Amino acid sequence: MNAECQTIAPSDVARSADDASTFRRWRRSEILRIGILAATVALAGCAGMPGAMSPTSAVSLPAPAAAASQAAVAQNPAAPFSAGVSPIGSTPLRLGDPVSFLLSTSTAGHGHLYMLNASGTVVALAENLPVAPGAHILFPAPDAGFTIRARPPAGTDRVLFLVTRQPFQGFGGAGASNAPVTLTMPGDAFIANLNAATARLPGNGWALAETRVEVVAAGG
Repeated sequence: MNAECQTIAPSDVARSADDASTFRRWRRSEILRIGILAATVALAGCAGMPGAMSPTSAVSLPAPAAAASQAAVAQNPAAPFSAGVSPIGSTPLRLGDPVSFLLSTSTAGHGHLYMLNASGTVVALAENLPVAPGAHILFPAPDAGFTIRARPPAGTDRVLFLVTRQPFQGFGGAGASNAPVTLTMPGDAFIANLNAATARLPGNGWALAETRVEVVAAGG
């Protein structure tokens, strides 16, 4: 086997190294250029597709409204008296319709009326309203100075009527002659606080009733 020896000058080595480096830089630039071109083509293709959305055209959806509370309200099976609440008139109500309630109880004490709107808002309609045994109370009274109306959104409103034999600290400070007070707590937090408050009352000292009122759109 014959072998040939070739002498390579240092300048040739340097030139070969430069050529290799130049080739590598060219190759990297070509790969980058091709990658950018492919990405541009892909975005152009997406933009032309039905329902496609470019990153800059993303739509921000509004936050959903607070849902009406579905939490259970504690009852008192040991209560020696009753409480009752029912809407007066036909239902469902249309948005903007006035509504009143018939309250009843079989004991002397204090009534506390709350409405949980379908949006999650809670309104203390009355607290520590004097009640008498066998009484049927129209609320609001004709001379109350305010009217309760069905307000948005359409859905199901919950109305709670708590009767206590002793005065109740309450949540909103609303009284028999005061306008309703909108509470700052949402429905679930209110029910949790109400359940905790009634749990501290004597077993023979309170009763609670609930009714639900459907509210539909004005044209419904």
